[in-house]
Amino acid sequence: MTTRDKNVGQYLAEAFENGHAAHAYIVAGEKQYIGSLLKECAMVTMCHNHIGDDCDACKKVRLGEHLDVISLPSDSGKNRLTTADMAYLVEESYRRPVDYDSAQRVFLLDATDSVSGVGCELWQNKLLKTLEEPVEGVYIFIGVTDAETLLPTVRSRCQLLKQTKLSVQEVKQALQNRSFDITACEMAAAMSGGSVQMGERLLGNRSVFEAYRLAISIATEMSSTKVALKYASEMLAKRDYLSDCLGFLTVLLRESIVYRLAPQLCLLPRLQNTIDIICSNYTLAAAEDCIEKINLSKKRLDDGANVTVVVDQLLNTILETRYLCRKS
Repeated sequence: MTTRDKNVGQYLAEAFENGHAAHAYIVAGEKQYIGSLLKECAMVTMCHNHIGDDCDACKKVRLGEHLDVISLPSDSGKNRLTTADMAYLVEESYRRPVDYDSAQRVFLLDATDSVSGVGCELWQNKLLKTLEEPVEGVYIFIGVTDAETLLPTVRSRCQLLKQTKLSVQEVKQALQNRSFDITACEMAAAMSGGSVQMGERLLGNRSVFEAYRLAISIATEMSSTKVALKYASEMLAKRDYLSDCLGFLTVLLRESIVYRLAPQLCLLPRLQNTIDIICSNYTLAAAEDCIEKINLSKKRLDDGANVTVVVDQLLNTILETRYLCRKS
């Protein structure tokens, strides 16, 4: 059974069980988790007994096959909500449930890219009447990274569900309780963003852990520009998981800083040998500077910069930073 987010899925399940569920919710969380949080809300709403994700309705939702769970925007490529999407929602909200075993319809609105820029107010205003006069059996979930970015008129007509943030240690313990490998649990917990559900998904993705191991190799073994070329090639070959590699590289460098300043706060004790090597490779100043360079590179990639250029420049910059900090 997939673990529910305490402040989202679990809270919503209790609201249904107590007969206090609202017709519209804002689901606020980190962008990479919004899709899974919205799906979690749909599973709870469509599951008649609200006890887990093993029933037929929940399986359909999880696989994106439930006929009464409608995800918007319709153009997943642009991922921006439009007034046309809202017109479709209004029209569909008056239709009877399609699935033979369904008594409600659910609309999942990913608004993470739709709360700024052209048209951001238009689609929200188009939705207002439906929020003000909800149709029986219709539930609307609006996913955002920050509820305050929505219009006040929309916020006032919805209840807020905010993603739970657990400590890394809490996520790690929850994952260990599910009999996962302890070292893998540490790594997944450190990258989970405080979500047990995300930790479980990371543990189930072999490619993610290959990206983590590549980050470990870069941090411990990259010693020359010739070696950097090899790692650049490997990173480009895993470009679909490049953000995972860079993210974990940041965690490793940060861990090397913490180990030297406050070892009791370390998050990866089972990778202590790795952290020792990183400490010998990077001074405190080098580790701090490299973290900043990695974050700048991630921003450049998010802004659409050429991946090959960014990766080559980053690895060479890391080597140069290590050298200059040692020299000084």
